[in-house]
Amino acid sequence: MHHIKEYIQKIVDDGDRQEMEELSDILEEVIYIIKDYDEKEYKKYEMCLYRMAYGEKLNKDMAEEIISKMQPYHMRWSLDETRDVQNQYGFENIRDIDFWIVMNSAYNDYRDLFNDNIEMYARFTKDFIEDEDAKQGKIFRYFTTIVE
Repeated sequence: MHHIKEYIQKIVDDGDRQEMEELSDILEEVIYIIKDYDEKEYKKYEMCLYRMAYGEKLNKDMAEEIISKMQPYHMRWSLDETRDVQNQYGFENIRDIDFWIVMNSAYNDYRDLFNDNIEMYARFTKDFIEDEDAKQGKIFRYFTTIVE
């Protein structure tokens, strides 16, 4: 077992496309076996692979899954609707998926405070995302590690 890392490193260093695809297939199979035994461990590896592939940015599918689990209202606005809000208020410089997930989160958390005031949701969302004290990757880390 202590040679596994050496084998993997050799495959990667050689860079043979077919061997890399076989390595990918093996890795996928092993991770799905882990899923059958330990869902939490599987999620950890899945998130590690996601970060390696995309960095600390939510993609549309991940954001949609997170929004669908928000309590108590789930998704209030579609991505296209929040893009329209961004355009309306001049917030085009904010990543659209970040704006979408935060605005829906604000609706789920602050509906009683903001009611149906779109401007309040939009300004809150902008301020949350552009928080000067926050580190890079705030939205990704917030919705993948802080929120359940």
